[in-house]
Amino acid sequence: MSSIQVKDKLFELSIKEEVILEAIDKIAKAMNEDLGDKNPLFICVLNGGFMFASDLLKRLNFPCEISFIRLQSYQKSSTNGQIKEIYGLQGNIENRNVVILEDIIDTGYTMSFLKKELLSKKPNMLKVATLLFKPKALSVELEPDYVALEISNEFIVGYGLDYDGHGRNLRDIYKIKES
Repeated sequence: MSSIQVKDKLFELSIKEEVILEAIDKIAKAMNEDLGDKNPLFICVLNGGFMFASDLLKRLNFPCEISFIRLQSYQKSSTNGQIKEIYGLQGNIENRNVVILEDIIDTGYTMSFLKKELLSKKPNMLKVATLLFKPKALSVELEPDYVALEISNEFIVGYGLDYDGHGRNLRDIYKIKES
C-alpha cells in the first residue's frame, strides 16, 4: 500500500518492512559481536518497542533476558514533554549489563529520563538501541549506542509506532501526508 488512512490522518509509505529488517540485522550483528559474553538484560519500552524487540532478539545468538517497561510522553501525534511511568521495571538491575530497546528517539526527553532512572539503579553497563532516530528533532544531549535507521523529523506510524493507539500492526512505516 502506498498510502493509508489512520483515524483522521492520511499517511504515505516511508520505509518498507524489508528495509527495516535489514537494519535490524545490522544491529543484531553488532550486538552479537559486542554483547555475546555479557548476558545482557534487554529492557523493551512499551508499547512501540515490542515489534523491534521481537525481531531483534530472534537474531541474537547469545544468552540474554528481556523485561518490559511502559512510559508515556505522547498524546495523539505530539509529545507533551512530561514522562509518565505506566508500568515499571520488575527486578534488580544492579551490576547487570542492560540494553534499552526503544522504537524511536526524537526529542530524546523520554530516553534521557529513562537513562537517568536506570543509572540510579547502578547497572554495570547501560546501552541504548533504537529502531529509529530523528537527530534533527533531538532536544537533549543523547547518543544511542545502536541505531537501525536515521529518519527525518516527520510523524510516522507502523511497525509498532502509533497514532492515538492505531497503526502499530502495520508491517511498513508510513509518514504523515501533508495536504
